[in-house]
Amino acid sequence: MKLVKDSISEQIYSIIKEEILLAKRKPGEQINPRKLADEFETSVMPIRDALNQLANEGLVIRKPRVGFFVRSFTPKEAKDLMEVRKLYELYCLEKYFDKIDRKKLSDYLDRSLEKIDISYKDREFDELDENIHDLIVKASNNSWLINGYNSIKNYIVVLKHLDTGQVQAAQREHISLINAILDGDKEKAMKILEEHIQRVTEELMMSLISQ
Repeated sequence: MKLVKDSISEQIYSIIKEEILLAKRKPGEQINPRKLADEFETSVMPIRDALNQLANEGLVIRKPRVGFFVRSFTPKEAKDLMEVRKLYELYCLEKYFDKIDRKKLSDYLDRSLEKIDISYKDREFDELDENIHDLIVKASNNSWLINGYNSIKNYIVVLKHLDTGQVQAAQREHISLINAILDGDKEKAMKILEEHIQRVTEELMMSLISQ
């Protein structure tokens, strides 16, 4: 793959990050800089720069004298992360329910209905999924909350792609969640979101334990 000369490392960074987020590169998989250099028709230097950037974000692990590996998660790490996610999202949904952007939510509902039979491998649905949850947190207009949530978002996406067995269930839950918010039913929305995150967590645990 030939890249343009401007910001080669940034382009490589974006490509590899996308592959990790979509589980095209599996957790624990070693990344060979020389092989990537051949693939991108460039030197090893921009490859290492890109991998170091991903390591700084926690998506890649650097092992001295061994190499670079895609970040993997133990069942406990994944469970702890999902617990933090639940704290952020449920708090923001309850505290800032009336401030959630209904216009954007209606748009997300229309797009969700269009994507009802699409898998997590579809990046458009992937982004739609993220946008729905982001909108709840962004309703806080609290930079500390938003930045804290953003710091775990990449990990949430990686974990989500470890198990795609209940994709349509997730889509239906998103649609139910949006409808509850649009109807002004906070209690129902809270219940749907909590059950959604709990189901995802349980399936994720089963997937990780069976590996």
